[in-house]
Amino acid sequence: MDKEKLKTFIRLLQKVHTVPPLVDKCDLGLIVKESKTKISPDEILDEIKKIVAIGRIVYDKSVADEDVIEKIIEAFKRGEWIFLETKKDIGSILLNQLKHLANNNILQLIDYQGKDLVEIKIPENSRIIIFAEREFIENKISYPHFYRLFGPTLSL
Repeated sequence: MDKEKLKTFIRLLQKVHTVPPLVDKCDLGLIVKESKTKISPDEILDEIKKIVAIGRIVYDKSVADEDVIEKIIEAFKRGEWIFLETKKDIGSILLNQLKHLANNNILQLIDYQGKDLVEIKIPENSRIIIFAEREFIENKISYPHFYRLFGPTLSL
């Protein structure tokens, strides 16, 4: 693994840029594992942990979208980054939240904690990195504009 490329990727995600009308915005990141690469998600995560505080969420058949969103909220409260390892097609509930995060840097929750509508802004010191294998993205992710959700993308 090219550690310098990973460090540059993290630095790009750490940047906050101002978008008219003077709104601070940050990007979601995507790490794509190429089929020829032998590196494991654990190794990548260990390297990221040397740079920023980050937690891991594995999104697979055993996990509901609502549980992932709740874990994201908990990580935001702690000011952590999130390494979201994707092992199943992203369901519409989670996909809509990722779209909100990508476009507006907020989670938009309906009927959450007794309130009709709750918006939770991504904290300045938190980010989300999605990790998936290229073959999985190309063959299993049904959302046709998946790559457009992300700013920096790192191929390993």
